[in-house]
Amino acid sequence: MRYQYYTLVTSLPALPRFDRADRLPINRVRLRERLTMLLPPHAETVQRAAAFLEWQRHPDKVTDAAMVADYERLMKSVVSPILRAMIQYPAEIRTVMVALRRRRRGLPRPAAGAPWGVGQRVAHILHNWDDPNFKLLPIYPWLPKAREFLEAGETLALERLLLRLVWDFADRVAQNNLFNFGAVLAYLFKWDTIERWLSYDPVPAKTRLDHLLAEVTDGHRPSFN
Repeated sequence: MRYQYYTLVTSLPALPRFDRADRLPINRVRLRERLTMLLPPHAETVQRAAAFLEWQRHPDKVTDAAMVADYERLMKSVVSPILRAMIQYPAEIRTVMVALRRRRRGLPRPAAGAPWGVGQRVAHILHNWDDPNFKLLPIYPWLPKAREFLEAGETLALERLLLRLVWDFADRVAQNNLFNFGAVLAYLFKWDTIERWLSYDPVPAKTRLDHLLAEVTDGHRPSFN
C-alpha cells in the first residue's frame, strides 16, 4: 500500500531553487514537527537518509576503502527502493568525480578490485580510463563542463553543477511521487541541498540536517548499522 501524506506534504513550504535561496524557508524545529507525522517505518527510513546525507558531507575525512565499506553497509540496510535510487545517483556522481580528480593529479588507473568508487560505473570507468569522459557522455552529458570547472579550479561553479544534478533528480522523484513518502524524501534531499549551498556563504546557515534528524529520532544519531 502506498501511504499518502497529504497533510504532511501540503504543510511543507515550497523550496526555492537552491542557488536562488537566501535562507531556508522552514527551520529545523518546524521541519521536525512536520516529520512527527511519519509512520514508524518511514521515520526509520528517514534515519537512513540522514546517515547518507551526513556521509556525503565529508568526502575528504575518510579513506577510499572506508568510503566504499560505509556505502555498501548503508545500501544493505536500505529497503526503500526510492531511497536506494536517491542514494545511488549522487554516489555514482561522486565516483565519477573521484576518477576525474585522480586522473587530473596524475594518479594511475586504480587496480581492479581496489576500493576507490561505488556503483555500477566503476568497472566501466576503469576500462575507459584514458577517454576524457570515460565514454560516459551519453549517460552524463554534464561531464565536459565538470572537467572544465575542475581544470580551471572553479570550485564553487563545480559544486553548483553537482548540487544542481542532485536537485533535479530529487525534483523528478517528487513529481513521480506526489503526496506519498517519496515526496517527503525528495523534500529532505532538496532541503539539505539548500542548506549545503548556503553553507558556502561567508555566514554559514545555522540549521543542520543532522541536528534535525537527531531531534526527530529522540537524540539517537543515525547509523549505517
